[in-house]
Amino acid sequence: MFDSKLDLPSPAMGISAPREASAGALAWFGLAVLVIVAFFANIDRQILVLLTEPIRHDFGLSDLQIGLLQGAGIALFAGAAALPIGWVADRVDRRLVLAVCILVWSAATATCGLTTGFWQLFIASIGLGIGEAGLMPIIYGMIPDLFPARQRVLANSVFALVNLLGAGAGMALGGALLQGVTTVHGTLPGALAGFSPWRLAFFAVAIPAPLLVILVAMIRPKHGPVSMTMRAAEHVATSPLTARVYFTRERAMMAKFFGAIALVNMAFTGITTWMPIVAVRSFGAAPAAAGGGLGAAATIGSVVGCVLGWLIARRLSPRFGVLAPLRVCEWGALAAALTSVGYLTASSVTFVYSLFGLQFACIVAGMVLFPAIMQSICPAHLRSRVAAIGVLTTIVVQAGSPVFIGVMSDRLQAVNHGLLLAIIGVALVGFSSACVLMRAAGKGVRDAIERYA
Repeated sequence: MFDSKLDLPSPAMGISAPREASAGALAWFGLAVLVIVAFFANIDRQILVLLTEPIRHDFGLSDLQIGLLQGAGIALFAGAAALPIGWVADRVDRRLVLAVCILVWSAATATCGLTTGFWQLFIASIGLGIGEAGLMPIIYGMIPDLFPARQRVLANSVFALVNLLGAGAGMALGGALLQGVTTVHGTLPGALAGFSPWRLAFFAVAIPAPLLVILVAMIRPKHGPVSMTMRAAEHVATSPLTARVYFTRERAMMAKFFGAIALVNMAFTGITTWMPIVAVRSFGAAPAAAGGGLGAAATIGSVVGCVLGWLIARRLSPRFGVLAPLRVCEWGALAAALTSVGYLTASSVTFVYSLFGLQFACIVAGMVLFPAIMQSICPAHLRSRVAAIGVLTTIVVQAGSPVFIGVMSDRLQAVNHGLLLAIIGVALVGFSSACVLMRAAGKGVRDAIERYA
């Protein structure tokens, strides 16, 4: 996976031996646009989490209904839409598909502000999930169009890190936006003042959509639009027989590896979805303050986790070779599981923020290495399909986490900190099971990397 110093990616990372021209300014501009798009997608996703409590009071929602909104609405339907969107993105200009996705999720976000009850909000959240379903498959499909093979690991890592930072910054910005809307609400014109602050927040985060579409249109892939001749060649290279042979041979390894990734994300989603609600409900924080505190903790944790991940992988490389990144992922998940128990001792919201940031660091240390591993366990012509399966598996598995936590919380209402106990229980099961699967996947991952390098 990496050489002994982890300074340069090895051939097992999918890097070709001949030296290609480095990516120019247009490629880095394209990557910056993809980062911006992912950042605003994070804001749209996080604003629904931050507005949960005021929505709950207005609509009288149960924790089960909240879990359905956060899990099934956004995640499960996104999983169902991921493969067909990816199929379309492989056959037409990916920029066009990404632009349509932006418009769909932005329109769905604005619609959330117009809803009058649970079912309308649930349907709007489905639209949000479908619009965002193609985001990662399209972006990871576009990066190879922008960068030569020897720079793709760097580009993937930069995008992964900035996207993780964007998740925390998006939560903080969403909290600041809500605070700002609440502050100026009384001074707004009559038409806008008639809407609750949480409704106006939904409208506000949908406004940048047209600008994002223009920026996406300005991206210039290195090779331009793919010709029909190239498409025909790709069709031959990715024949059903080739795919069938690969998936038959590697299905056990893929089940363990992608299952581990899905379980990490399941536990992670449960924490990031419900911890803002814990901060508000159990520790008395204002929604805007919770967004700012957790967002700052996530941002710091992302930076620390990324640096630690690369440093630890570099240190482990002489001992574990190509499996060093997988070991970092495994140990990060184990540390995140142990950190979950610390929430039981939380006596203040500040302590919750600190633990949240520490957990982010543990998880991010491994998450930034997942894409590089995923791209190394398959032939180049099957990477998009393999990545789509990984995304779909993750989305489907993690979709149940917020719902299950909501069900457990409803049943534990009479128990002190019942919601927090439900979150910790799901986190312990998810992270611990992921560690077991990653350990079991080691030999298969190593063999796959050596086979397809």
